[in-house]
Amino acid sequence: MSPSARRAWAAAATFLLAAAVSVVTGVLTQTWSAAWWAALAVLVVVGGGLQAWAALSDRPARSQRVSGTVVGGSVEQRLRGGGDQSVTDTRIRGGLAQHQDDGADGS
Repeated sequence: MSPSARRAWAAAATFLLAAAVSVVTGVLTQTWSAAWWAALAVLVVVGGGLQAWAALSDRPARSQRVSGTVVGGSVEQRLRGGGDQSVTDTRIRGGLAQHQDDGADGS
């Protein structure tokens, strides 16, 4: 799904949820100003959360690649956080070390 389609779905889902909350709150309390405030809260909180999710999910995964290389010594790859590391079509005379830290502690 494209980023713009994901954001459109998030906006539509937020609008429908806010409308449902407004109707249910209004019917249950018979206080329509409370229903409007509840709908506004859903629009701001849920809508903001879904739009943030849609924007952040567009980020590409981090990667490190070594390809088509001849190395006379050793190769070391270190990647902090999630991502993909690969070494392809490469001749390495020494050793190959790949490290991937979770990044949770900042190391």
